[in-house]
Amino acid sequence: PIVNPSSCPWGEKAFKNYLGSVENGADHDATLLLQSKGPFPEYDDILIDQGLDDEFLAAGQLLPENFEAAAKLVGQSVTVRRQPGFDHSYYFISSFIDDHIKFHSKHLKQAAGALRAERSPGSAISETAGKPIQCKAMVARAPKEPLVEEIITVDPPKAGEVRVKVIANALCHTDIYT
Repeated sequence: PIVNPSSCPWGEKAFKNYLGSVENGADHDATLLLQSKGPFPEYDDILIDQGLDDEFLAAGQLLPENFEAAAKLVGQSVTVRRQPGFDHSYYFISSFIDDHIKFHSKHLKQAAGALRAERSPGSAISETAGKPIQCKAMVARAPKEPLVEEIITVDPPKAGEVRVKVIANALCHTDIYT
């Protein structure tokens, strides 16, 4: 993964194209977020797999060592598994996806149990069920223009749909071109 995009050419290009500047990308850089706001006690561990034959690792685009240093600095547990013989391919992802599903399933089940224990009839989740919600979004209004942060309205899900709260996400370098 590109864990410190503010410090690599791909990330610099993406932040300039999407957000207008590298500085505007600081709130979307996992390493900088960990340095400035970590540790995150709700995450007893963070799991990262890195292919050692990944050409982008050797090119200085991925920077897992920066994330590890930030985690050590703030006392955040992180497990980086360096996988020999693997690159940046879908084969790499498919080889370790089961481990990540089990890892996140365990943590989601723990979080769901804690949420059930603290949830009351007046909780935010029950208050928004079946209603439109307001949320922050990065919106592309025109090609080759920076994304614009806006508050948008999201309608309640229709039959066969679900509404998911996204806490964080990432961009791939190919997103610059699509």
